Amino acid sequence: MSDLRIGITGADGFIGRALCQRLTSERGVRAIPWPRTAWDDTEMLAGFAADCDVIVHLAGKNRGAVAEIREVNARLFADLLSAASQSPAPPRIVLASSTQRTRDTAYGRSKRWCENRLEQWAGEDPMRSGTALVIPNVFGPGCKPHYNSVVATFCHQLAHGETPTVAVDAQIGFVWINDLVDQLVACIRKPWSRFETEAVEITGEILIGDLLRKLQMFHRSRFEQGVMPDLSNRFDASLYATLESYNELSDHCWSPQVHADDRGRLCEVLKLANGGQVFFSTTKPGVTRGDHFHTRKIEWFCVMQGEAAIRLRRVGTDDVHEFLVSGESPRFVSIPVWHAHQIQNVGTSDLLTVFWSNEIFDESNADTYSEKVA
Repeated sequence: MSDLRIGITGADGFIGRALCQRLTSERGVRAIPWPRTAWDDTEMLAGFAADCDVIVHLAGKNRGAVAEIREVNARLFADLLSAASQSPAPPRIVLASSTQRTRDTAYGRSKRWCENRLEQWAGEDPMRSGTALVIPNVFGPGCKPHYNSVVATFCHQLAHGETPTVAVDAQIGFVWINDLVDQLVACIRKPWSRFETEAVEITGEILIGDLLRKLQMFHRSRFEQGVMPDLSNRFDASLYATLESYNELSDHCWSPQVHADDRGRLCEVLKLANGGQVFFSTTKPGVTRGDHFHTRKIEWFCVMQGEAAIRLRRVGTDDVHEFLVSGESPRFVSIPVWHAHQIQNVGTSDLLTVFWSNEIFDESNADTYSEKVA
C-alpha cells in the first residue's frame, strides 16, 4: 500500500515546520511541502495538487493592511481550489481556519470567506472533500514574538530582560503546538466527509494577566531561586518548556550549590517546587554521614559508586538493620520517619550517593534531629 501523500502549504511557517517534522516520524505518510515562491506558477500548483491525497492549507497572511490581508488570503485559497479542481481525483483540503473567524476584522472575514468557499467547492462534486479546522491561539518553541502569539512575546521579553505588559486582559484559549500537530495528524487520517468544520481542542485557558504572572513566576523560580516549579499540569509544563526555549543557550548551564568538608562533598543538584530536592554526596573511605532522624521528611538513598553500609534504627529501640549496597548493582533504600540512619563508606574509594527528599532543605525548619544509630 502506497504512502498517504500530504501536501503542506506554508510549510516554512511555525505550524508548518512542526507538522512537517512530525510527519517525518509517521509511518505510511509522505510530506510534500509547497513553497510560497512557487505559488504564482499555476501549472506547478496544479501538478502539486494532483500529486497529493490531502493538502493542509496553512499559508496565509494575518498582519498588514486590511485590503492586503483579505486579498492575499482569498487569492491563495482560490488558486489552491482551482488547482485541486483540475485533478481527476481531487485531494482532500484541510483548511487552517481560526477562532478569529467570528471577529469583524480583515483576518476574521478572510477566514470566513475561505470556509464558505471550501464548503461550496466540496458541494460541487461528490469526489471533493474538505475540512475547516478552527484553530485557537497557538504557542510553542519557535513561535515568532511580537507577531500573533502573546505567549511568544512574553517569553521573549522575559528571556531578554524586558518588562512585559498587558494591553487588554481577556480569557484566551491556547493550544500547544504539539497538541495541535497531533490533532492535525488525526484529522488527516480520519475518514473523509464532504465538508465539516472541526474545532481544535485547547490545551489550556487563562486570563492574559494570569498568563504573564505565571510566566514571571516561572522565570523567577528558575533564575532567582534555582527551583523547578510545579509542572504537574500539562498546560503549565508546555508554557515552561516554551519559556525555556527563548532563553539564550548560555543560560541553560549553571552551577548548583556545593558544600565541602573533610568528609567529602554534597551537591544540591535539583530543587523541585512540588517534589523536594535531589542532591548527591561524595564520602571518603571510612567516613560516616547521618546519625539523625526525621519526623516528617521522606528520603531515598541510592549508592551509584563505591561500597556502603546504610544502617537504620527505630528511635526508642535497640535493633539496627543494615543494608550493604554497591554502585555495581544500585538499589534504593527509603528511610522511614522516626528512624535514626547513617551511611558509611566501607570501601576503599570515594562513595557517590544520590539522595531524594520530598522537601527542599530549610535550615530554620530542617526536621533533622541528632541521634546515633549505634
